[in-house]
Amino acid sequence: MSQKELKLGAVGTGGIWGAHATNLAAIGGNKVVAVCDVSDDNRKKWSEKLGAKGYSDIEALFAGEPELDGVIACTPPTVRLQVVEAAAKRGVPVLVEKPPAFKLADAAAINRIVEKTGAKVGVGFMYRYFASVARLKELIGDQPINMVQSSFFCPGATDWKLPGWFYIKERSGGHVLDQAIHVMDLVRYIAGDITQVYTVGTNLIVPKTKDFTIEDSTSTTMKFATGASGTHIHSWSHSQFTGFITVVGKEYRLTLELDNKVSGFVNKNTQVNETFPAQPQGCSHHYEEMKTFLEALRSKDFSKIRSPYVDASRSLATVLAMNESIETGKPVEVPQKV
Repeated sequence: MSQKELKLGAVGTGGIWGAHATNLAAIGGNKVVAVCDVSDDNRKKWSEKLGAKGYSDIEALFAGEPELDGVIACTPPTVRLQVVEAAAKRGVPVLVEKPPAFKLADAAAINRIVEKTGAKVGVGFMYRYFASVARLKELIGDQPINMVQSSFFCPGATDWKLPGWFYIKERSGGHVLDQAIHVMDLVRYIAGDITQVYTVGTNLIVPKTKDFTIEDSTSTTMKFATGASGTHIHSWSHSQFTGFITVVGKEYRLTLELDNKVSGFVNKNTQVNETFPAQPQGCSHHYEEMKTFLEALRSKDFSKIRSPYVDASRSLATVLAMNESIETGKPVEVPQKV
């Protein structure tokens, strides 16, 4: 990359922002010159830590920082549209955290902005950037995928003690919107669009109360545009943190163990058991995603962003359909255009 120091803005500096700040420091060649947060504590903490100017209003940030090269948005999902609107007016590229939005209407509005203005908006689906995922896709090649089986487990509802709003379905969307979206996006990246879902939610470990209105576990059956079928099981009430995606074809069966291992076989005589390097010491899984975003800012070539907003919005549509299926008890068609 060139030697120009990129000037960045951060909108939303709670939670995941700390991981991004660490990655930015490790990558180098950039400076966060402005932070925006409605929380006085967060704004003060990060403006002092980074030597950045603090703002409490999104429009004020963009008005006060006319030379920004890019913005990283770690706002709650209900505040994605406001960031993209303000950035698009000024031609500033944005990397937004997942989920792309909280409601499909907001995602559709962002897609209209992207189409009308040509705004560059990427979404933080970091698994797409893993070397293990690239290897899995390489091993499959152009062979049809017949079946997909994915799973993800963690103690999010039992041991992690997340902020209370995570456990209120109306505010977080539960583990389906907050975490399963990562897996569904990766499944789409590997196997193509999902056209129908049927999801069942359970609360055998953590019963629902007024302070816990999400499901602790879900199971989903899926239909794909290609004609393939699949399943996904997800739990926030399991003691270990682990995830897998298995893809099956006529001559192969391969399992991606998140984050860095691929195993199985690609024909009768070729066994696969490969492990890939992790991110640099101290950095998060978002490292390659952030590195790619910074390279795009420098080169003005955004073709290497693997999760452009238009595509990411279809992952959002998938998990919103899953939540709808839980509520209705019926299969739900996934919109193919947002």
